Amino acid sequence: MAVPILLAAMLSQAPLPAVPIPAEEAVQEIVVTANRKGRCRVQLEDRNLSDKQLAANARSWAATGVPVRVVRPRGAGYDCMARIAFSLGRHGVRLIQFVER
Repeated sequence: MAVPILLAAMLSQAPLPAVPIPAEEAVQEIVVTANRKGRCRVQLEDRNLSDKQLAANARSWAATGVPVRVVRPRGAGYDCMARIAFSLGRHGVRLIQFVER
């Protein structure tokens, strides 16, 4: 009986520390597809990216530590995913998640 009273007295004197609620991590999602000529196409937010644009984005993602999700739709070759992964790694991106849809 004394334990609940003692616990209530301790809690009433010291305020509880605020516990931050972890926010959802921002993840950049890029979609990789292959066309018939064996070339890879990379999309970010429904926009096609050139190699220069992908490199610039990869450098900014690497600098901020943002994870990148590489989505492989049906029909896209694994060689395209490998090329994109090596390109991202060359520019410093270390957090890559691969997803098949």
